[in-house]
Amino acid sequence: MLKKLIGMGKISKLLSHPASATLTAMHVGAPTAADVVPSAQDALAALIRRQQDGWSLEAPFYLDPEIFRRDVAALFGRRWLFAGHSCELAEAGDFVTRQIAGESIILARGSDRSLHAHVNVCRHRASRVCLGERGRVRAFTCPYHGWTYGLDGKLTHDIAEHGVDARDMSLHRVALAEVAGLLFVNLAAEPASFEPARQAIEPGTAPHGLADAKIAYTVDYRVGANWKVIFENNRECYHCAGTHKEYVRANYDVDVSLGRNGAAIAARMAECSARWQRMGLTPAAAQSDMTGSWYRCNRAPLAPGFVTESLDGQPVGPLMGRITEPDAGTLRVTTFPNFWMHASSDHAVTTRLTPVAPDETDVTVCWLVAGGAVEGRDYGFERLTPFWKLTSEQDWALCESVQAGVGSSRYRPGPLSRQRERNVQGFISWYLRELATP
Repeated sequence: MLKKLIGMGKISKLLSHPASATLTAMHVGAPTAADVVPSAQDALAALIRRQQDGWSLEAPFYLDPEIFRRDVAALFGRRWLFAGHSCELAEAGDFVTRQIAGESIILARGSDRSLHAHVNVCRHRASRVCLGERGRVRAFTCPYHGWTYGLDGKLTHDIAEHGVDARDMSLHRVALAEVAGLLFVNLAAEPASFEPARQAIEPGTAPHGLADAKIAYTVDYRVGANWKVIFENNRECYHCAGTHKEYVRANYDVDVSLGRNGAAIAARMAECSARWQRMGLTPAAAQSDMTGSWYRCNRAPLAPGFVTESLDGQPVGPLMGRITEPDAGTLRVTTFPNFWMHASSDHAVTTRLTPVAPDETDVTVCWLVAGGAVEGRDYGFERLTPFWKLTSEQDWALCESVQAGVGSSRYRPGPLSRQRERNVQGFISWYLRELATP
């Protein structure tokens, strides 16, 4: 049975598989792309070349510790990653820390309201500067020797006795991008531009007012599955009819994937698109297609009778942002490799993945409501959370079952449906390209 992290420990033990011995062991330490030894590089390249389009991945991609290290270094260490919400940093001095790609990162709001991201390592003797997960401070003071840093990461401590210029001892900066209240970081020394993703995500997301929202509820899970198993599950609704009865009642995904009720769905999309455009919202679009190679943002209509993703389809909170009518469909935002969101007119739900081990992933699910909403008056957890709590936990159970099956000595890749799992193939193709990139 799936367990939440709160006071509960791991869900499953680490699995093993004969194929996981494909690659040679690597030395212990923080993973970087350079850590992979030549023989391991050659073995990985051969394994990547062996993968067949239209089939799931071979077992080592889900089990092998070295491939997991490579995932963390080559993908999570250089891609744009969802890190949180700007509303978590509402006031000057607010900070949160995040564990990202083997690093502890500080996200902070400066005294001038600007946002900053730093590596949580003192430049003196490498102590963690922030020991807590969140708080509000005027400056960051290292608990070891008292070196003090401004909210912008600049060293303000007098270190003349050390014989170095304090201007050279700022906290290491991490690239940070904010788009419509969503925060993304990139640990690469020379990160790729975030602008194409911003241009795709911002127009649809901005009307939901996430920057001025508040986090009403958060659940942390430790799921006993490889992060790719979880993302593959997210990229298809082949499993929805048999597992997600609540989700299927509200959404058209199953019908669209099977090509059913096309005329009725097209009429509903046309009606919604015209009304949404009058409201200043993006029109209805395909529900699952990626906008770019690693990001998407599209708005899908809900089934008749549903104006939001709640169990009864009725509002669970006040309208958010600039949305003026309850029926605004569901805005879906996805970024590889660690984020997806569904936003309705009255609440939004974000999901963030953090790989822990080849067969373990930490998952954080957050529910956001309008910033001025009051619990008990404007919303209640008993109506706000069940729809996505049920859907998420149903998915985590499926993913743990898949991970257990991949650990079988008899596991072999299975054929993907060209109709209902084409987005799984899209994710796998993206992943293999990223993994093969030096």
